[in-house]
Amino acid sequence: MDTPAKKMLRVLSGFLITITTVVSIGIIENGGEVRGSKILFTSALGLLSGVLLLILMAGGSRPHGTWPTDNWFSREGALEMQSRLEGERDEASMQDLGSKWARMEMEHLESKHSEE
Repeated sequence: MDTPAKKMLRVLSGFLITITTVVSIGIIENGGEVRGSKILFTSALGLLSGVLLLILMAGGSRPHGTWPTDNWFSREGALEMQSRLEGERDEASMQDLGSKWARMEMEHLESKHSEE
């Protein structure tokens, strides 16, 4: 199974190819002029998607968590992500258990203090 970052790379690649084709056809239809606002907007959208594509590709060989886009598009595999999330869940349940124990002890001490 592919990581979300690899899926996003494929989507952006297809989008960039489509945008490039649309802009090329628009320029040909306008006789080589790039003055239309639709062409400029589409070109800017293609440029932004190309930059995001390059950023995602540049982070491909680095360890997960060290690249800025890892918070948006995870590069972890499904098994790695599952084991990490299970560990975080177990840690959270242990912390919750500790807070429940502290509340129970506080209630016991308050009841004992009120008896005195």
